[in-house]
Amino acid sequence: MKKYICLVIIMGMLFSLIGCSNNNKTNNQGGTDVTDTTDNGGTTTDNTTGEPDLANLKDGEYTAQGDKREQGSEEATVVIDGGKITDITLRRLDKQGNEVDYDKWTGEEIDGKTYPNLKQYRIDMANKMIEAQSYDVDTIAGATQSCESWKLAVKRALEQAAQ
Repeated sequence: MKKYICLVIIMGMLFSLIGCSNNNKTNNQGGTDVTDTTDNGGTTTDNTTGEPDLANLKDGEYTAQGDKREQGSEEATVVIDGGKITDITLRRLDKQGNEVDYDKWTGEEIDGKTYPNLKQYRIDMANKMIEAQSYDVDTIAGATQSCESWKLAVKRALEQAAQ
């Protein structure tokens, strides 16, 4: 009788393990290979995250904006060459859509207001993204909102390049 109970328990555990497993293959980097899919906009995305497929970028220059806010928005122009990100230009736009005067955005106090150092931050962010070959990099303290919007703008530009 004990043998049958042990056999039933073992079978139950075996079926539990089989049911919880998935059919994805593990790649050499320890990650999981996924199947690409195309969303409604025709953008090639990773099936598990909804992110643009950075492995299949088409060469060209792509410009996109982050979400608009009360103060304006951020914009990015991304250059793809040989399927790689080779240049990124990040811009801060005012409410009218004009690029701001970065001489006012140097981290210094002007007329009683301190503006973040977007003059330097936009260059630093662009360099981080080019180095990482991704929009998904750490934000810079003191300009979190602008950095997040730049990341979104670059993501949207990369989605265009992945179509």
